[in-house]
Amino acid sequence: MKTSNLYIKTTLAIFLTTLFIGCSAEDGEQGPTGPQGAQGEQGPTGPQGEPGENGNANVIASEWIPEQFSNDIVSYTQFYIEDEVFTSDILNSGTVLVYGRDGVYVVPIPVVFNDQTYYFVLPETLGEIIFIARSVDNSLTSFGVFTDFRYVIIPDSSTTMKDGQTINFNKMTYYEVMDHFGLSY
Repeated sequence: MKTSNLYIKTTLAIFLTTLFIGCSAEDGEQGPTGPQGAQGEQGPTGPQGEPGENGNANVIASEWIPEQFSNDIVSYTQFYIEDEVFTSDILNSGTVLVYGRDGVYVVPIPVVFNDQTYYFVLPETLGEIIFIARSVDNSLTSFGVFTDFRYVIIPDSSTTMKDGQTINFNKMTYYEVMDHFGLSY
C-alpha cells in the first residue's frame, strides 16, 4: 500500500511538473492563414436612429458685396444687386438675412448708427436685392459706415429643427448662423 501511495504521489508530481513546464513555454510562430469561410446569412434590420439636423444644402450665402452707395453728401442712397436666387418660393417661405461689415465688425441689417439707418428691400419684381442707406432725420450726410454686405438665404425646410421647433436666425449672431450651417465667414 505504501508503494502504491508513493507511486501515485510520484506520478502526480511528474504530471504537475510537466503541466507547469508546458504552460510556461513561449508561443510558437503564427501559422498560415486558412481559407475564407462562407458568407453568413443577413441579420435582421436594426432600429432606426433619430434624424439629424438639416444641413446647408439649400442655404445660399453670397460673397461679400462691396458697398456702392453714393459718395456725395445726401439724405438717401441705394444700390442693388441682381441675383436669380430671389424667387417667389424663397421669398414667400424662407428667411433672408443681410449683414454689413465695417472692416472689423459684422452686424445684422437693418441697423441704425447715430443718424443713419441701413436696411434692405426685396422688391416684388424678384431677382434683386436693394441695399438702402438713409439719414434718420433727412439731413444731408455721407454714408460710409460699411465696406461691404452679404446676404444669406435660408429656405423654409432649413429653419426647422429635428424636434419640430423653428429656429429664429434673426436672434443669432452672424457667426452663430455661419457655424450652424457650416459656412465660411
